Amino acid sequence: MINKEYGSDFHYISDQEYRRDSKTDFFGSEVQFYFSGRVALKVILSESIKNQSLKKIYVPSYYCHEVYEFIKDLNIIIEYYDCDPIKNELPNDIKDINGYGLLVVNYFGLSSPSFEGYKNLIIIEDLTHNLELISESKADYVFGSLRKVLPVPVGGFVKSKKAMPHLEETTFAEEVALEKLMGMVLKKKYLEGSFKEKQVFRELFINAETSFEHNHTFTSLPSLIEKYFFELDTEKIISVKKNNSFLAKENLLMNSNFALLSNSLNTEFALILKFESNEQRDELKSYLISKQIYPMVLWPNQIYENDILLEKTILFIHIDFRYSSDDILHITNTINHFYNGA
Repeated sequence: MINKEYGSDFHYISDQEYRRDSKTDFFGSEVQFYFSGRVALKVILSESIKNQSLKKIYVPSYYCHEVYEFIKDLNIIIEYYDCDPIKNELPNDIKDINGYGLLVVNYFGLSSPSFEGYKNLIIIEDLTHNLELISESKADYVFGSLRKVLPVPVGGFVKSKKAMPHLEETTFAEEVALEKLMGMVLKKKYLEGSFKEKQVFRELFINAETSFEHNHTFTSLPSLIEKYFFELDTEKIISVKKNNSFLAKENLLMNSNFALLSNSLNTEFALILKFESNEQRDELKSYLISKQIYPMVLWPNQIYENDILLEKTILFIHIDFRYSSDDILHITNTINHFYNGA
């Protein structure tokens, strides 16, 4: 790549190193695919309202609130529960009764809360950040977004023992998928040096993202994306990130400015740094951006005080399959240099 940068949206993958000649069997036969993760959740809730008399759903307060906006037109009560994503423990005041559901989240690929004690609730688990757990989950429904871990323009999934509906495609959803796909292709050409206008693909990404909230995206995975998606080597993409996670944590020099959030399995969604203050977080964030390293903030626009504090003091740095060992060392050495001048 001529134009080297780290982070931000995925580019289109044409490299055969991460493509397969046959359809991936990573997800298994019980998985149904949809336009997005929020569509996947809405399908689960719609089916549960219709077939299981679901009346109320407990949802964590710390989450992507755009997803909650997408489901708010359903005939169901949505009740927030306090959730610290770092401890990821469920509160004691959740009522375990028929007709109620519980949304639990595997936050950042670190851990899932224990929900085995509930006998009557319909359990729905979001595994967006750790796709490896799909086959292991004991939840009634497993769902997530595909485009956070995999280089796909759109996509969400549901795993359930019950048959899930196929949704009709819409022209609107197809155009959004194409817009995002065009952005991915142009970013690839930009990184290779054959396309100069970075703002063009940035606008395509931004415009497409704003369209995800539209009800006309309530469709199954667009057929024009299926072949590309099913040819991706999901196992290898995940494996490379785990190796990168190990290397990044090994090379990162610890100091009093941040805490490193991680686990021994190297399943973290990214390199995750937790700061004491927003000012400390943003100082490093600005420095990294000046070095063409683009970190993430999850999730913007929280509404409760504790969740806002977490949003403002945590930073996610991409370490996925796009980056070689040398790239990972460059990223961590850049952080080390900021604090130690070494």
